[in-house]
Amino acid sequence: MKKRLLLSAMIALVGAPLTQPVLNFNTDGIQHVQAQELQLVALGGSLDQNQAQQTLQLLGANAVDSSNIIYVDGTMINQYLQDGSGPGTVVYSSAYIQGMNEGYGVQVQIVTQQNITGVSATTYQNAAITAGARNAQIRIATVSPVTGEGALAGVYALLEQQGVALNPEDVQVAQNEISLVNEIIESEGATISDSQVNQMISEIKQEIVNTNINAENSDVNVDNSEETNTNINNIVNNITNNYGVSDEELQLALEQFAQEFAKTEAAQSEDTIGQLEQSIQEDWTDVLAGLEGSVPAEELLSAERVDFSDTETYHPILQAFSDELYRVIEAGEVVDRVYSDTFIFEAMSPDLTSEEKSALNHLRTVMYQYAANQDEFIASGEYQPGFTSIKENWTNKLNAFEGLKASDPVQAEIISCLAIATGRAPQVYNYVNPTQEGTVISLENMWDNPAGNQADFTMYSFDVATDEMSELDVVTNEMVPLQAAYDFNAIYGVSVENLYQSQVEIPADYTLPGYVPEESEVEETSSEEETSEDEVSSEESLSEDVPSEEVPVEEEPGEDLSESEATETEEQSVEELTDPVE
Repeated sequence: MKKRLLLSAMIALVGAPLTQPVLNFNTDGIQHVQAQELQLVALGGSLDQNQAQQTLQLLGANAVDSSNIIYVDGTMINQYLQDGSGPGTVVYSSAYIQGMNEGYGVQVQIVTQQNITGVSATTYQNAAITAGARNAQIRIATVSPVTGEGALAGVYALLEQQGVALNPEDVQVAQNEISLVNEIIESEGATISDSQVNQMISEIKQEIVNTNINAENSDVNVDNSEETNTNINNIVNNITNNYGVSDEELQLALEQFAQEFAKTEAAQSEDTIGQLEQSIQEDWTDVLAGLEGSVPAEELLSAERVDFSDTETYHPILQAFSDELYRVIEAGEVVDRVYSDTFIFEAMSPDLTSEEKSALNHLRTVMYQYAANQDEFIASGEYQPGFTSIKENWTNKLNAFEGLKASDPVQAEIISCLAIATGRAPQVYNYVNPTQEGTVISLENMWDNPAGNQADFTMYSFDVATDEMSELDVVTNEMVPLQAAYDFNAIYGVSVENLYQSQVEIPADYTLPGYVPEESEVEETSSEEETSEDEVSSEESLSEDVPSEEVPVEEEPGEDLSESEATETEEQSVEELTDPVE
């Protein structure tokens, strides 16, 4: 529990302005950071030079000026959290933060999800907004499994340099929020997802903000009145019932949190609602997980359709998607191309409104209902042995790409760039069998249907040194250049501006895992041969000088250990540490 509270405290540090002494909370400091669109990095103070460079690469921050990079140690963590950390505390986790345009919301990406598993990115976002964060992109990465406090302490330290601090009481509310999210997930088990819990808490906070704003000019004491607390408790009960959370202890904990949130600065600002709407959206993966059954094409075509033609609310491409979707349904065609296009549009449009995001999920739901209706037909046919349901097929592809972003974010970024250029989203099409020749990385690409058939095969390449992209010309069997962005206008008659924001930088010297350049192989072989010759020569010399006596080799103090010995020593040292790894 202490670990979780620590994490929540640190994410709360994203939000508030610093004056000395810290008495009042406002957002001037964070707005200054946003206006400058500064790129700031905090690296774990225990990283060696190679680890620091690797971490910068993971964060996509190789180009950040050294003057905007700080190192976080245990003393710094204790300065902000007073958690007992000190000079001996090992700190590996690191963070990147950049102010974004108005309307962006707070977006947190855990680049190394396999190493930070206790708290989700959405939970970080939710708590950051509680503390007052606005329009910021945050990335977290670590080269070693950690609790995560070091990275978020670094976020605070970076913001402090720019004149940003926090209200301690608001930090405590954010602490409670992250702890509460984890408690609900653990208590409710498989009945509610992380995304749904955060959506539920986001809705509670939005209703509280509305309540506070409506009570501003009334005689009601928003902070302390029994009437206000009763209203807040009713808000909590109504929303939690919609999500099936009925545990009495959790209800009481949510009510207590909601009453505390109502007193924060964020709860007094209408802008908080916009930030929550932009940042906390129900993920399509969770929507898909909750879908059951199917709808025949005839029923879909005869049912009332949602109108997305209001261009003041929706991007025109959304109505175009809808029109194309129903054309596909009427023609009895597969829906995968338009399904893929929804992901490409989403990637090219990072500033979508909550209405537009909801529209995308609605369209995907209709696509699923139509595609799932084909399951029974496929399962009863000749392809039954290789059959997988639409739901399983789509879910597997969503999870596979998320897994790649966690395990190899640079390769995932390369695939994202290829998808933006071709319209073949990795959430729909398979990018497989990556190979590398020099700086050029090639991937096979295909679509596989639930019957287990693979079709629409092609190949793409990406040059990490030049960012040039190519595709296979099936007629000439040669690679030809690709355009930078998918042409929606050619298919839908609607233009989409490519505003895609790279998640990580693609280094010019990036190599696929396990790839060894040919020159390096030759040099390594030559080096091995030379070493062998030297060893033989040395042995012959030793044999001549001391023919009948084995010469003992003693290690001098401070002598370099072998790699295995160093590893064992390092592991032993880590086990003996009394301070936590953060």
